[in-house]
Amino acid sequence: MAKWDNMLAIVWLLRSRNSMTAEQLSERLEISVRTVYRYIDALCASGVPIVADPGHDGGYHLPKSFREAPLFFNLNELKSLFHAASFARGAGYPYEKDLSHALEKIQQNLNYKQKAYLDRHMSGLDVMFSQHDELMHRWLKQLEQTVAEGQTIDMFYDKRKGEGPVERRIDPYGLVYRQNYWYVVAFCHLRQELRTFRIDRISYLSYSGLFFERPSDFSASKYLQNQWSFEWEAKEPATMIHVRGIPEVMDYLCQNMHHCLMERGDEEAHFKINVERMENKLPAFLLSFGTGIQVLEPQALRNKMAEKARQLANYYETNEYLDGVER
Repeated sequence: MAKWDNMLAIVWLLRSRNSMTAEQLSERLEISVRTVYRYIDALCASGVPIVADPGHDGGYHLPKSFREAPLFFNLNELKSLFHAASFARGAGYPYEKDLSHALEKIQQNLNYKQKAYLDRHMSGLDVMFSQHDELMHRWLKQLEQTVAEGQTIDMFYDKRKGEGPVERRIDPYGLVYRQNYWYVVAFCHLRQELRTFRIDRISYLSYSGLFFERPSDFSASKYLQNQWSFEWEAKEPATMIHVRGIPEVMDYLCQNMHHCLMERGDEEAHFKINVERMENKLPAFLLSFGTGIQVLEPQALRNKMAEKARQLANYYETNEYLDGVER
């Protein structure tokens, strides 16, 4: 290890134990006893209050107040922590206030060099995500708690926009954040199977007073990945789709549809898609890429996309708005 790493290691070891001799530190770090003495002198000179106990059973230790002090981080570790906090805030992390307090505690123990370094690197990175309201934060906090404690909850859930809420009793297994949305994977008592619920569609939550035991090997992210993969997989009956497009756009398209990707070139790709999926959801999804892609085959999909595009054009041609009010 480098000198700085060894010095930090000495601090960690003394923080985690009541006392250690120079010989024990030397053996643990695989350095000479003389080097241990030199590093301890350097740490003491930098302000670390290492206490030397004389005598046969003596050694080095840190005062209890110091052992309970905040951790030390190098510059890259500090940068990564504060950058990660920016992503957490942008994603609507429910414990943002606690996160901010933790970062403030770290900042209070930084020296001038560290603060200057952090200011330079934080000013060069911004994270922009969708806005999340207070109700969303409240649901996330409650759900995180119920997942951790295995609590069954009752909720009102808006299945689709414009429809009334439905009541569900669920056992929350885990929370997942994906593409600006939070999801809870839960066992639904009504359907008697695992279901996925978007948290921004929850209008009410309450504790049922019941408890459940989550499978020890369950992973919410793996479950959702498998579910979304299954949606794109070519369940029979299936059809082949041939798409051409700008390489950068094709990269993104193939990334989103990789489970049904059959063949890929720089500007073209072939996918095998379930016919029902192609007729219902795929046209709108592909239209979102604009002129960045072109569907070559099948003609049925081209017709569906043209129909969707005409419907959208007709909507904007026939509906006028004045001061935000439709007329």
